[in-house]
Amino acid sequence: MAIPKPKNLLYFPTSDIRYTIIPKNACTTVKATLLFREGVSVNPMNVDEIHLVLAEAYLCNETQQGLTLAVVRDPAKRFVSAFLDKIVANPLQQVWRSVIKHPSIRLSLPKLVNLSPFDELEIEKLTFLDFSRAVALIPDIHLEIHLRSQSWYLAGRKHDHILSYDSPNWQRQLADLVGCDVVVVRPHGTQPYACPDNTFPGADTMTIGDLRNNFQLTGRLPAAKDFLSPEAIDILQARYTCDYTAIADIL
Repeated sequence: MAIPKPKNLLYFPTSDIRYTIIPKNACTTVKATLLFREGVSVNPMNVDEIHLVLAEAYLCNETQQGLTLAVVRDPAKRFVSAFLDKIVANPLQQVWRSVIKHPSIRLSLPKLVNLSPFDELEIEKLTFLDFSRAVALIPDIHLEIHLRSQSWYLAGRKHDHILSYDSPNWQRQLADLVGCDVVVVRPHGTQPYACPDNTFPGADTMTIGDLRNNFQLTGRLPAAKDFLSPEAIDILQARYTCDYTAIADIL
């Protein structure tokens, strides 16, 4: 059975750009910039308005023409960003329940599952490695949107412009392509409250509960590199092989 492509396209007529949305790839900044180019008043501190109100008016379908644009990102760093933003700092049940309630949890974390009362598992008990192992066994279609692979969103589409979030020049490239200054949106990202690298060596083995408590006390979280131990990288490279392959081919 063919799986339909995700409905993640926006078309902005002033810049004649059809944008492929990929969550956790600076999609709020890209949307805000394209909206600004359309003459729409944008509040860079109101993320929900940008996502749920302003950008909704520009939804389009697969047949829409125009210059096609997408932004890609290192899959492991993207996963850490989703973990910190949606699981630790701003826990959203729909994100972690898609993992904890999936049958694969029994295969990836049998000891933790068997020790949990009422046949359930509390998110706070998991470490980053635990969470990664669970996600590694879940197909994209069953994952919450922030944890799905970038390849899921690219959906085999051909793009005229692919920008790499990991490039220091990506914002300049976006500005040149759109034809206006970039509207940077960061209030929900990890950068404003990330500690320097190596502040939390071994962060991948800290429980989500401990990470959350530390964030509530200090307002700071470990940097992405502190989570990416060799074991974590092996797990994430295997889970997101399709992304590493696609990005290598694209860039």
